[in-house]
Amino acid sequence: MDMIILNPKGRAVSVLAGIFWAICLVMLLVRGNWSIGPVLLIVLFSLLLALTGVRLIQEWKEDGEWLD
Repeated sequence: MDMIILNPKGRAVSVLAGIFWAICLVMLLVRGNWSIGPVLLIVLFSLLLALTGVRLIQEWKEDGEWLD
C-alpha cells in the first residue's frame, strides 16, 4: 500500500508549532513568575498547544482531506 501524504508541509509546520508552544510553556513555568501577564501567556500557550494537537489529530485521521 502506497502512503501518500497530502499535506506534508502542513504536518511538519503543525509538529514544529506544537514543539514551539510546548517550549514557550515550559519556559514560563520554569521561570515561576505568577503575575497576571505570565499567567495569561501560560493560558494562551496551553490553548495554542491544544489547538495544534487537534489539528494534528485531524490531519492524521483524515489524511489531510479536510484541508483541501
